[in-house]
Amino acid sequence: MRKILVLAIVAVALTIFNGCQKSDEPVLIDAQPQAVVKPDVYVENGYLAFKNMNSVDSVIQLLSTMNRTEKEAWEQQIGFKSARAAFDALFDEYDKLESYEEFLVFKERNRTKLKFNEMDEDDCSIDYPFATGYFLPVLNSDGIYKVGKSIVKYTMDDQIVIADGDINKLKNLNAFMHDEMVIVMPKLKSTITNGIHSFPEDNPNGTTNPWHRKLNIGGRKLKNELYIDRYLTWESGSVWKSGYYIYLNQHGQKIRWGKWRNYRTKYGITDIKIKVGSGSIFEDIRVHISPERKPSVNFYLNHYEIIKPYNPGYLSIPSVSFAANVTFRGFGFNSSDYYTIENPESYTPAGTNNYPTNNWGWQ
Repeated sequence: MRKILVLAIVAVALTIFNGCQKSDEPVLIDAQPQAVVKPDVYVENGYLAFKNMNSVDSVIQLLSTMNRTEKEAWEQQIGFKSARAAFDALFDEYDKLESYEEFLVFKERNRTKLKFNEMDEDDCSIDYPFATGYFLPVLNSDGIYKVGKSIVKYTMDDQIVIADGDINKLKNLNAFMHDEMVIVMPKLKSTITNGIHSFPEDNPNGTTNPWHRKLNIGGRKLKNELYIDRYLTWESGSVWKSGYYIYLNQHGQKIRWGKWRNYRTKYGITDIKIKVGSGSIFEDIRVHISPERKPSVNFYLNHYEIIKPYNPGYLSIPSVSFAANVTFRGFGFNSSDYYTIENPESYTPAGTNNYPTNNWGWQ
């Protein structure tokens, strides 16, 4: 039964992948070949290429409903090697380490393939080596995807946009740094890339610490971080898009080899309340639990976008008011296991359901 379900999900994914692709070969009409319409999503030079940002959203939402086996089947069907696959393979190796000394060897071997916490030797966490969270599901193992005309590449610190899609500019970046079609956005001058808030004051133990602990629960801690991922793309002749996604990242750890390390677990969030800039207040009292066990998850909260006939540059970061009750499997999922986080605007947790109609959920 499970195999049938996996095949069904892959079939749906391939339907989206094939999109508008014509089933027949081009035919001659008035001595002119009929154009072949490309699908909304396809593989180009080893990365995913999307018709527009709406297609990116659709695929990210679809992948958020799949488990690891289903994602692997989808990627195999379309011939795509993802950043997810590279990270999961390394996490499998990391998960089998038996000592801190083995971790240090693993860290040295994978310095360019993963992010490590260099500020705290007791924190043995690992992460994707890219300056994004929202777009991770669609990146290839080199941190690249394409939307419209634009090729986007993430490094550990930067987002590089080749607006006109000239792959030679990406391959020879130093020679084109003054090209108006090459746009680089370095990470913000903060401890976390594009970070809005890490809620250090909301520790349920009553101390100011972004790694939250709970009384009577040893060897587990949870970190909640509010992020914004900004993007800039050229989709067609008169369509430049600049926008951002806001999401909450949850990241749990447990003690092993006498150190704090990642492990696969489930996460929960409820009583969400958020206001971005001068926009509407959204509230959601539903209980959301991550669809699969992962070392870290993102919960989508807000999306904003502008469209211009010229390059508008990256949007500035808006003011954000946010609150929610959160937990993870290390703390439990009873109502008493959830605790409140809120940013300095002191939003109280939600009291009603008034959420966006699209894109609200785990990714």
